[in-house]
Amino acid sequence: MELRDGTPVLLRPVTPEDRERLVAGMAQLSADSRYFRFFTPLPRLAEEQLHYFTEVDQQNHVAWIAVNPLLPNEPGLGIGRFVRQDDQPSVAEFALTVIDAAQRKGLGTAILAVLYLLAQEHDVHFFEGIVLPENRVVTDWLARLGAVTRFAAGVYQVELPVHRDLSCLPRD
Repeated sequence: MELRDGTPVLLRPVTPEDRERLVAGMAQLSADSRYFRFFTPLPRLAEEQLHYFTEVDQQNHVAWIAVNPLLPNEPGLGIGRFVRQDDQPSVAEFALTVIDAAQRKGLGTAILAVLYLLAQEHDVHFFEGIVLPENRVVTDWLARLGAVTRFAAGVYQVELPVHRDLSCLPRD
């Protein structure tokens, strides 16, 4: 696929070999982007986080990365994941991160489409997440996708149905 600006993108499962790509990608995030994703302007990922983000089973913890196939040594452009809840296997916590240079070019939507397809394969019907109220771009986007939000403890708790029909997503 290509982003709106013509950047080629390959979406593939995250592997342990992506550790350095994640470290480099983290450096491509502004302090605001890191704050919106981690609720703190985290300067770098800790070793435990790198392990958690790259050592996934692709069954209960599914994670895919977007890379530019023409630049194999460059950081990833974005990543999406969902982790199935033990007590409710049809519900999974989800997260998306897109580096600043690739934002607003359709990549988040493409990653979400892949997560939807994978969630269907794993019998996940709802994604849940937490979004800071200051993150208006994401809260507005999720609302357009049919997410139900509840404000509690200073954050939006989001429930997003896993759509079976991808035509609900923007065409890009």
